[in-house]
Amino acid sequence: MKIDLKIPNLGEAEDTEIIEVSVSKGAKIKKNDPLIVLESEKAAMEVPADYDGVVIDVLVKEGESVAEGKIFATLEIKEEDSKEENKKNVEKKVEDELTDVINTSNQEKENVIENLQDFKGVNTGPAVRKISRELGIDLSKIIGTGKNGFITKDDVKNYISSLSGGKTQSYADLSDLKIFGDFVLENQTKIRKLGAKNLYNSWSSIPHVTHFEEVDISNLEIHRRKLNEVSKNKISLLAYIVKACSIILLNKPILNSSLIGEGKLMLKKYVNIGLAVNTDEGLIVPVIKNVEELNLGQISEKISEFANKARKKTIMEKDLKGATFTISSLGKIGGTGFTPIINPPEVGILAVSRSKKALAIKNNEILEKTLMPLALSYDHRVINGVDAGEFMQELKNLMEDYS
Repeated sequence: MKIDLKIPNLGEAEDTEIIEVSVSKGAKIKKNDPLIVLESEKAAMEVPADYDGVVIDVLVKEGESVAEGKIFATLEIKEEDSKEENKKNVEKKVEDELTDVINTSNQEKENVIENLQDFKGVNTGPAVRKISRELGIDLSKIIGTGKNGFITKDDVKNYISSLSGGKTQSYADLSDLKIFGDFVLENQTKIRKLGAKNLYNSWSSIPHVTHFEEVDISNLEIHRRKLNEVSKNKISLLAYIVKACSIILLNKPILNSSLIGEGKLMLKKYVNIGLAVNTDEGLIVPVIKNVEELNLGQISEKISEFANKARKKTIMEKDLKGATFTISSLGKIGGTGFTPIINPPEVGILAVSRSKKALAIKNNEILEKTLMPLALSYDHRVINGVDAGEFMQELKNLMEDYS
C-alpha cells in the first residue's frame, strides 16, 4: 500500500526549511528512522518514519522551504499499517475543524457585533471570513499575528475566548491608544509569542512563591581559577551551580517532580536541567540530560555547545524537551535579583543574578567576599516553604564548601 508522507505540524512556525534529506528513492526504512530534518526559527527537528517500508519517491530537496501538509515523499507499507495511517488522517481533520472548538452561544454571538461588516481591507483568508460572518465577529477589532498582520484561525479563537468571560490575557485597546500619536504595529517573533503564551499560562495557573538567598562564592571562584589553570576546557561558574542542583534534586526529589493529577506526584529518578538562553529571536531553554552522570568539565562543554547551537538555530527539537528543573542566569547582564516564572510541568526554577563584592567581619577581621544572589520560584501546590528553604540551604552549603 502506498502512502504520502507529509510535513507535520510545525507548531508556531508557518513554514520551515529542509536542511537535510536522510533517505533516497528505493531505500528500505524502519519505524523511527530519520527521513528529513527541518529547521524552524528556534530549532532543528527530525521527522522520523512512522512505519517500516520502502521509499518510492522523494519530492523535496535540501534548502527547500515547506509548510505543514506538503508531501515530501511516498512510501510503500504493509496493509495493516495503512489502516493506522487513515485513522491518523481522520483525527487530524477533526482537530483542524475550527467549528469544533468554537462553542459560542447565540447570546454571545449577538454581544460580539450587532451589524455585520464586509471586512474590506482586512488581511485574512476566505475560511476565516466565512466563520467570522457566521459568528458575527468584527475582524477589524482583531490584530493579526500572522505575516504582515494576517489574521489566523488562532487569532479568531483567542478573540472569541476573550469574549466568553473566561480567564484571558490583558491587552491594550488599539482603538483607545491610536488617537494619541503616530505608531507602528510590529509582530512578535514566533518564539517570543509562544513564550508569552506559556508564561501567562504558568503564572495564571500555578501559585508561585519565591525564596531568596545569597551565597558566598569566594572560595569557589578560587577553586575554579585553579581548576582552569590545568583543565583543557574552561569550567564555568554556571557548571558548578548545575552540578550542585543535580546533587540536591536527587536527594530531594519533590523539587524534581511533576504534579500529574490532584494529589499525585511524579518523582523523577533522573535530573535533566534546562538552561535559559537568550537569542535574537527570543528565549529558548536547551536541556542537559542526566546531569547527575556528568562531571564539571562535561557540564561546561554542554552549556557552551547548547548556547552556541541555540544562537545559530542549529539545536535539535529533542534537546529542548524533558527538563525536570530550570536555571535562568542573568549574571552577566546585572541586577540584584529577579523572580523567575516556572516552566511546567516542572515545579521549580532557580534564578542566578550578578555576583557582587561585599565586606564581612570574621574573627574580628574584615574580609572581602564575593556574594551571588539566588532566587528559587516554586509551585506552592507541591513545595512548601520548608522544602524550598532546605533546598536553598543545601545549595548554599555545597557552593561554599570549597577551601
